[in-house]
Amino acid sequence: MSTVLVVYYSVTGNTKKLVEGFVEGIKKIEGVEVVIKKVDEAKVEDLLKANAIVFASPSYFRLPAWPLKKFIDESIAVYEMLEGKIGGALCTAGSEIGAIKCIQALKDVIEEHGMEFVGEGVWCIEAPDEKALEKAATYGEEIANIVVKKTKQ
Repeated sequence: MSTVLVVYYSVTGNTKKLVEGFVEGIKKIEGVEVVIKKVDEAKVEDLLKANAIVFASPSYFRLPAWPLKKFIDESIAVYEMLEGKIGGALCTAGSEIGAIKCIQALKDVIEEHGMEFVGEGVWCIEAPDEKALEKAATYGEEIANIVVKKTKQ
């Protein structure tokens, strides 16, 4: 079975809610399990076990929140060991530019690790509404389908 790991940070619950929408999409695809970890529960070694890795964070000053950024910095321990995995990003923010920049920062990390970033990521302003949750679910399905296809190769 293929695994999608979601590592997230959420203070207000907005990012967690967006993650939940994303997970609903993954659950629609057979042969994929999802592991959800708050960033303070995640270990860098968890990244090695997953077929796909998705980072989710609120945007603070147009960047991922420091707890997720700290985890990402610690992922230097597995640098060059994540090549070929699938990656994605979710973000909640107070402004469109903050969300776009935060997604780009997470995309940069994923690509620096040699992973394939899927789509454009998903973001929303403040609490996710139904439209944002649907978009997150569609993104979850997309990533899960890619993982299944890639695992069969």
